[in-house]
Amino acid sequence: MKSLIKSVTNGKSVLILGYGREGQSTLRLLDQCCPQLPLTVADADPLIVHKHPELNHEKLTVITGPAYLDKLNHFDLVIKSPGISLFNSGASFVPERISSQTDLFLRAYAPQVAGITGTKGKSTTSSLLHHIIRTYTSDTLLAGNIGIPLFDLVDKITPATRIICELSSHQLEFITRAPSISILLNLFQEHLDHYASFRHYQLAKFQIALKQQFNDAFLYDGSDVNILKLMEELRLPGRKFPVYTGEFPGNGAGISGKNIVLRSSGTERILLSADHKGKLAGTHNLRNIISAASAAGMMNIPAAAIAEGVATFTPLEHRIEFAGNFSGKDFYNDSISTIPEATIAAVATLKKVDTLILGGYDRGIEYNGLADFICRSGIKNVILTGPAGERILGLLKQFKKCNPAIFFIREFEPAIEKAASVTPAGGACLLSPAASSYDRFKNFEERGRLFKELVSRN
Repeated sequence: MKSLIKSVTNGKSVLILGYGREGQSTLRLLDQCCPQLPLTVADADPLIVHKHPELNHEKLTVITGPAYLDKLNHFDLVIKSPGISLFNSGASFVPERISSQTDLFLRAYAPQVAGITGTKGKSTTSSLLHHIIRTYTSDTLLAGNIGIPLFDLVDKITPATRIICELSSHQLEFITRAPSISILLNLFQEHLDHYASFRHYQLAKFQIALKQQFNDAFLYDGSDVNILKLMEELRLPGRKFPVYTGEFPGNGAGISGKNIVLRSSGTERILLSADHKGKLAGTHNLRNIISAASAAGMMNIPAAAIAEGVATFTPLEHRIEFAGNFSGKDFYNDSISTIPEATIAAVATLKKVDTLILGGYDRGIEYNGLADFICRSGIKNVILTGPAGERILGLLKQFKKCNPAIFFIREFEPAIEKAASVTPAGGACLLSPAASSYDRFKNFEERGRLFKELVSRN
């Protein structure tokens, strides 16, 4: 990695674009590899120099404030943080000069990496795969979109290390090399405020397959129409393995008899029993399990370790998480749900939901299907909040017959109080917003934790 950094920066003017956690990690590694290299750091925050004393260095130039994107074309290499969207910024840039931690890391370590992306499920699948591997060997690392900058792994990697990377669309859009094992879980409408169109978002995700090499492996949902349509249009260099949650023909992963198997050229490898034990419920999680188990098999993890890893994995917080029983009512926190498909999957997983809480920041995604689902469901109460909730309310009003009682309460706290009060004794209340949290919260984690705090007072 360090030799690659020296090579790609040699004789070039370099800009670190964004100085959050990843930008800081980038500066640390560049300082290690190229201590004499002059660098420029650009960030929208005009106070970063005061917040980060390490930027007061003679070799560093710092650009801040509203014009921090104005000079992108002045640099030979721009190492961009994923939180910065260039396509909607209006900034002029040369795509070939844009790189990132993800791009550079994969150039160095792609043969050792299993990369996981998708609109939903990537944190669960990445964490599950890492947990499975750890039941077999301690020489494995997890990083990426899950919160750990990839450059922070460099000093821990050996030639035998199995590396698991959770990858967002923002991390993938400028890569030049994809992981040797790539997983694309699904493609739904998301992040439309960061991309020119849904197609641009899909293509950013699809780089995880397009930038693979011959004989790399691409695992994908064999029933996702958006993925299948792109595969018809685009030529992929790697081997293709569709993932199913039932019996399937040809190559791929899914159910065969009493087992979950990975099939290639007619040869089946048993990964684990189809009636395996574990805490991940729902069809969507079965797909995550099969994807992770398949990747583990490709990384030469034995079936016994795969089965043990699936059985002992603890689901992540904010993902259909049981928040507790209070006043004889069950409360579930699915704050990670930021799209309609996730909400529908959560309701299907729990099977009986008396009260559903929806809404938040409105990013313009399609809610017609969700409104139709709600009106035909057995849900007794729907609590709507925030701008997205207000738009869903308008769609629900268009239905002549809609079964649930519907309440629109703009602010989050009183909405949760109402949800708790209308949920019957012995019933279940689910927070699964189908919307981003940014109308009120820093992130979905903050939203979910406040929900748990509020219902515990019930």
